[in-house]
Amino acid sequence: MKRLFTTDYKDYEPDWPRSSRPSARGIILIDEFSDYSTLAPHDRIALAYSTKHQFYKFPGGGIHKDEENTEALIREVAEETGLEVIPESIEEAGLVHRIMKSEMFPKTIFIQDSFHYFCRVKTGADGKPLIKNQKLDDYEKDDGFELRFVTVDEAIQTNLHFNSDNSAKLDMIARETLVMEKLCGLDENIPRAFVEALLENGVAKNPGPWREHSYAVARAAEKIARAVNENAKANTAAHGSTKHLLNPDFAYTCGLLHDIGRQMGYTYMAHVYDGYHFLKNLGYDQLAKICLTHSFNLNIIEDYIGKIDITDEQYEELKSLLSATEYDDYDRLIQLLDSTCSADGTQNLETRMNDVKKRYGYYPEGKWNKNFELKEYFEKLMGRDLYEVIR
Repeated sequence: MKRLFTTDYKDYEPDWPRSSRPSARGIILIDEFSDYSTLAPHDRIALAYSTKHQFYKFPGGGIHKDEENTEALIREVAEETGLEVIPESIEEAGLVHRIMKSEMFPKTIFIQDSFHYFCRVKTGADGKPLIKNQKLDDYEKDDGFELRFVTVDEAIQTNLHFNSDNSAKLDMIARETLVMEKLCGLDENIPRAFVEALLENGVAKNPGPWREHSYAVARAAEKIARAVNENAKANTAAHGSTKHLLNPDFAYTCGLLHDIGRQMGYTYMAHVYDGYHFLKNLGYDQLAKICLTHSFNLNIIEDYIGKIDITDEQYEELKSLLSATEYDDYDRLIQLLDSTCSADGTQNLETRMNDVKKRYGYYPEGKWNKNFELKEYFEKLMGRDLYEVIR
């Protein structure tokens, strides 16, 4: 089965003992017009909905010893939803590989392969799915799981608003949402509560002003995205033209996690390398790209301001990644704001760059000029002054 993504928090020691429990999960297609083995945002699917916590998940669960994957799928779907999967309809959708510290056993690595399958269920004479009684576990009853038929987009939008202080639930909802987005080819939108939890966990490992800086960049990025969209819509209404729109939630996420590599300690270029690989290890390719690009507005690794505290091999890896990267407006936005917003909320580009120049003794002229070019670029997209928008 093809791998959709790997989630590896690296929150364990490599020599710890390992435990594993694979799972099978159903992507149950309802509408007749749905392509049999693909997923689109408008497709209706059958999901388990938590009435207590307001989130959607794919029906499924652990595979028993000596149980075939598809047998587990049929059993779990029946237990959680009351639906009966048609065995002949089962097709592979994708695998999610998880590696993390066990929540059940101390100093143990937990490994889980979640096998996702497209499938259909038996229907009555009226063409509607036949629904039998659920057989929920105690925790599923506590969460108030019930069967619902919704579009993929409706499920994603609901999950993006999920909020909890339960890290396990945050991880699960983020994972389910990412599977939907990957299968639909959508951008990586993540529940904001999960994004903020990632940052706070990182800051707990390495406290410092990078927390306030990250929030300043995130809030400014969200404001600019909204201003760009407002101006684009106004221009469309007036002139009939269209412009590229920005997703404010994704802009906020990019801003909040661009420096996540700093959780590894007080580092320089290493925070670029560490942040990129941390988010890649969580399956977030687009966000990992922001960690890579935010320090290089000219796409030149040699203009980095600070120490080169990575190995020669890692340096060449970053150089190669940069040369193969095509910047988009999210890259440009975070590059501008990383050079504009400081930990104390300073929102003046020249002041911020002069502060960096004072601390490091230099600021490349090309990099300096590019930041003002980016400022002008976004002011044109917004039709407004940068500082008026982000203050």
